[in-house]
Amino acid sequence: MSAPAQETWKKVKKAVDKDIKKHLTTRYSDKILRKYNSKINYLINKYFSSLPSHVVTTEGDDIANVARIEFFETIKVWDPERNEDVWPLAYSRISGAMRDQIRYITKASPTRLYNWVTDASSLYLAVEQDNSFENKIESGVMLNEAMKSLDRKEKFIIISRFKHDKTFKEIGEQIGISESQTTRIYKQVIQKLRKLITEKGAYKSSSPI
Repeated sequence: MSAPAQETWKKVKKAVDKDIKKHLTTRYSDKILRKYNSKINYLINKYFSSLPSHVVTTEGDDIANVARIEFFETIKVWDPERNEDVWPLAYSRISGAMRDQIRYITKASPTRLYNWVTDASSLYLAVEQDNSFENKIESGVMLNEAMKSLDRKEKFIIISRFKHDKTFKEIGEQIGISESQTTRIYKQVIQKLRKLITEKGAYKSSSPI
């Protein structure tokens, strides 16, 4: 490339790169995401493993969305001439974006990530509907432990039902199952929680002081 051509290219390179990236992310976003989806999901799950389970349950979808949005934001600032693969830069930026999301949530609502144990007392009473059991829950600690045995879908259904007061139809639509399936899972989870809490209460009562 001649010197004049190189000078001209330097002047228009940034604009050309921007237009190309805009075209690619607009027209081929699904294909690009599929190519990197396994890496993004690995990074998301790696970060989730460092968070309390109830935070992942209530905030996980938002954090995952932030990660995917940040991936496309990374493409916009990525310079192929410096690095042929966008992933090293994306890895760093996505990790930072997920941490920033948690910081933002905590700053915007300091009690949001730490209110599960107190909410658990109300949930427990709804599960058991027996005031004589209130002394066994110890401010929700037993229920909080029992919740760890549930998978992500089960936790989502329970929390959406009791904490966010959603209908079974609304919950089912969010996770892609029917209202009847949601109801059935909910009933199974209630039975599981009741059994686990009863067993924990019996164990605690029989343990030496």
